[in-house]
Amino acid sequence: MEIVGGFACSHAGLIVTRRTRAPADQGERVYAAYAAVRDEIGRLRPDALVVIATDHLQAFPLSNVVPFSIGVGPTAKGLGDGGLAPCTVPIHQALAQAILHGGVDRGMDLAFSEDVAIDHSFVMPLTLLTPGLDVPIVPVVQNCNVPPRPTFRRSGELGQALRQAILAGPEGRVVVVGTGGLSHWVGSAKRRAFMNRAAGTRLSELAAYPVDLDDTGEINREFDRMFLDRVVAGRLPEFVAEWRPDRVEAVAGNGAQELRNWITAAAVVGDAPAQTLAYEPVAEWLTGTAVVRFRL
Repeated sequence: MEIVGGFACSHAGLIVTRRTRAPADQGERVYAAYAAVRDEIGRLRPDALVVIATDHLQAFPLSNVVPFSIGVGPTAKGLGDGGLAPCTVPIHQALAQAILHGGVDRGMDLAFSEDVAIDHSFVMPLTLLTPGLDVPIVPVVQNCNVPPRPTFRRSGELGQALRQAILAGPEGRVVVVGTGGLSHWVGSAKRRAFMNRAAGTRLSELAAYPVDLDDTGEINREFDRMFLDRVVAGRLPEFVAEWRPDRVEAVAGNGAQELRNWITAAAVVGDAPAQTLAYEPVAEWLTGTAVVRFRL
């Protein structure tokens, strides 16, 4: 398949459910950027969207966490979390199968699901970018939520393998979308410390550490702008070489672990330079919010 477009964006459900709480000028700029991407996807007429996102212990709870998984069934079921409605999205099975087998052939030990569920990290962007949910997707789920997570380097290698598998796949046109971030802190300090405990020590106590969302949240604008500068310059491999995940979490929050999805998406498009369509530090949405177009 031919890769005809690439984008990256934030995926907080609050962007939709708290839309009117944001300052009007910030909200208008963000929604205008999502609308520009929606229109461009319409012009590109892709046969499939490869969407790289995460899972917030919904489809892959602590009883079964995987580093990477590809949805290969006929449809993906939107879980209706984050204040969004349940939905069903078609999967481009031929491409999903090509990515799964091609990724394995290229050294990526990919999990897969024949009955995949997707949470707000997929559904929120899709509702703004393809409102009819009528463009088939290939859902690529990456563990950005609980340690041990893939290294940033491995996330880049995943993107390289996806790129090769897509280009060698069936005929058609593909748009790539990576979702997550930017800087944000999810849950209380106690919740974050609990989730960073060693694997095998969390499941039995998980209910005692719920995620509570405040009216506003901390955002590290300096970090966000530095990261976006790297994206725009096509220099995310330098970010990967210089920043360890624990350093990112310390300065940009546990939610910034989702920048793995941007790293992967950038690698799929060959680390092409990009254009920032919007960046707004929206405290009411609890996250630095960005929309980016890769220049292919």
